Amino acid sequence: MKLKHLKHTDTLDFFAVDEDAFSSIPMFSDAVQAGFPSPAEDHMDMDLNLNDHLVQNPSATFCVKAIGESMKDAGIQSGDIMIVDKSLEPQNRSIVLAVIDGEFTVKRVNVNDDALYLMPENSNFSPIKITEEMDFQVWGVVTYIIHKAV
Repeated sequence: MKLKHLKHTDTLDFFAVDEDAFSSIPMFSDAVQAGFPSPAEDHMDMDLNLNDHLVQNPSATFCVKAIGESMKDAGIQSGDIMIVDKSLEPQNRSIVLAVIDGEFTVKRVNVNDDALYLMPENSNFSPIKITEEMDFQVWGVVTYIIHKAV
């Protein structure tokens, strides 16, 4: 996958989503069992365009490369590519790309008792309580995470 690099910060790398970035990939016509192996079909039935599946709002979607370990228990590892849709409204428990006092972060939204917290998914990191004194903005909702299978 080839993405256009836009910006690097200490915590994130930003990329533009090009329509060709998720070009068509051959797809088997039958599903494949993840348990007991079964014989695969001899032919491909259709092409899978990942752009159609991963990007709902092309003009409002971009990619960000994660750096760090604060979201590892949510399946986001350092080096993963996150697809972010800035047109979506964050909901409680959404994973968002946010800016706090000029610093980017990726955290899970947690609203309780009329307070907003950004929650890490790693017990080595502390929740961030959002206060009125902070310059806080949600840039978008993380919709997909792309990482290499281990």
